[in-house]
Amino acid sequence: MSVLIIDDNPEVRLSAVYLLEDHGYSVLEADTPECAKQLLSVKSIQLILLDMNFSRDTTSGEEGLAFLRWLSIHYPDRAVICLTGWSSVNLAVEAMQLGACDFIEKPWQNESLLASIVDQFKLMSKQKDNASKPESEPHTDAPYQWQSQCMKALEQQLQKVASTNATILLTGPSGVGKSHIAQSVHQLSARRTGPWVSVNMGSLSSSLFESEMFGHVKGAFTDAKSAREGRFAMARQGTLFLDEIGTLDISLQAKLLRVLESGEYEQVGSSVTEQTDIRLICASNIDFDRAMAQAAFRTDLFYRINTFNFSVPRFYDRRDDILPFAQYMLAVHAQRYGLPVKLLAECAKTKLRHYTWPGNVREVSHVMERALLLSEQPAIKATDCQLRLVDPQLEHTVNEAKTLADIEKSHIVFILNQCDGHIGDAAQRLGLTKSSLYRRIEKYGLKDHG
Repeated sequence: MSVLIIDDNPEVRLSAVYLLEDHGYSVLEADTPECAKQLLSVKSIQLILLDMNFSRDTTSGEEGLAFLRWLSIHYPDRAVICLTGWSSVNLAVEAMQLGACDFIEKPWQNESLLASIVDQFKLMSKQKDNASKPESEPHTDAPYQWQSQCMKALEQQLQKVASTNATILLTGPSGVGKSHIAQSVHQLSARRTGPWVSVNMGSLSSSLFESEMFGHVKGAFTDAKSAREGRFAMARQGTLFLDEIGTLDISLQAKLLRVLESGEYEQVGSSVTEQTDIRLICASNIDFDRAMAQAAFRTDLFYRINTFNFSVPRFYDRRDDILPFAQYMLAVHAQRYGLPVKLLAECAKTKLRHYTWPGNVREVSHVMERALLLSEQPAIKATDCQLRLVDPQLEHTVNEAKTLADIEKSHIVFILNQCDGHIGDAAQRLGLTKSSLYRRIEKYGLKDHG
C-alpha cells in the first residue's frame, strides 16, 4: 500500500513517514507538486496526502487545487486526502469537487488521519474487486514536463509547426535533448502513426552512405547477398531524423541534397527511381555559419534543411528545470533498477542548482543514475552527485574580470558546496570563525548555501 506525501515542510513529511511506516505503509515524499508529478509518472502510487499551499502563498490553496485539476486529467483513479493549516468551507468544497476524498486540518490527529487512510484503501479495494476490467498499469512512460520559460516557449513554437510537413533543423550543444525533442515533434505530427527512423550521420562512412540511406538490391556489390531497404524507404509515411547532420562529409552532401530537392532516389544497383514520402527533421551542434564559410557544409543543403530552425538552450539556462528534472531522473532510474525513489537533500539541491552542467541533459541523467546507485542514505547528498572538483561558477567566468569580492564570494560558495553546507567544516577550511563566515554569508546573500 503506497502513499505519497506532498508538502513543502520537511518536518511535516517526516512526521507522516514515521506514522505511516509504523502502520505498514510504503511512503514516498515530494516537496512540490511538480516533483510529485514526476514521481507519479514512474511509480505506482495509490493514495496521496496533499498540502494545499506551497511557495506562491500560504492561505489560498490555489496550488493544491491546480494539482488536483492536473491529477483529475492524468491520474483520475488516485485517491487524495487534502491537508492544510488554513482550511475553509469553500476550499474544502472545491477540493472535493475536483476529486479529493477527504479534507483534514493540520496539525492532524494521528487517529483521524489513519482512519481516513484505512477507509480510502478499503474503498479502493472494493472498487478493484468490482471492476469488470483489470486495473490499468501505472503510467511509466509519461514524458518530463519542462518548467522553464525558454523551454515552454520552444515547445509552443514546435507545436505550431509539428502538424505541418515542413522540415525542421534543431541546433544546440551536445546533450541538450535534440533527439527527444525531435521525437516529440513526430508524436505531435499527422505522421505519428507512421515509422520513426533515426540515423546518426556521423557514423556513416562514405562507402556505406548510399546503401544505408537508399538501400541496395541483391548482388549490387560483393557483399550484397540480399536486398536491403534504405532509411528513406523505412521512413515512408513517417519521420526521418538525421542526427549530427553537420558531420556529414562534404562529398556526400550533394547526394543527400539531390534526394531532398527532387524527392527521388535509386537503390544501389537498381535503375528504378523511388519516391520519398517523409517528414525530415535534422539536428546538429555545429556552427553552420562558420562551416559554410569554411566550405565544410554546402549552403544549398543548409537552406534545404533550414525551413524552420530552432535552437535548443543548454540545460544550465533552464534554471527552473534543474531540480525538478534531476528528481525526475532519479525516479526514472529508480524504476529501472527496482530501487526506492530517493529525494534530493538540501545540500544536493544547492550544489546541483549552482553547477553549470556542461554535459547538459545527458549529464544530469548520468549523475542521478550514479548518485542513486552509490548513495547509502535515505536522501541524495551533495557528495553522492560526484560533480567536478573545480567550482563550475569559477570555471564559467574564468576569463571575466572579477573583483576581489567576487572571488571571495565564489570561493565561499565552492567550499560550502564541498562541505554540503556544514558551516563548521566550511569555516575551518576557509580559516574563519563560524561567526565570520555567517557575516559573509549574510553579506553575499548566500543563505541558501549554508
